[in-house]
Amino acid sequence: EHGLDRHWRNARVHTLHDPVRWKFHAIGNYYLNDTNPPLRGTI
Repeated sequence: EHGLDRHWRNARVHTLHDPVRWKFHAIGNYYLNDTNPPLRGTI
């Protein structure tokens, strides 16, 4: 009725797409578990 569906979809996208967080995760995973980070451009 008030068009809140679009608002919540936008909020979900912004909370799931945090490239800085994923970069820290990849770097930490590399140092702790010796796992190669993903290919360039995928984060």
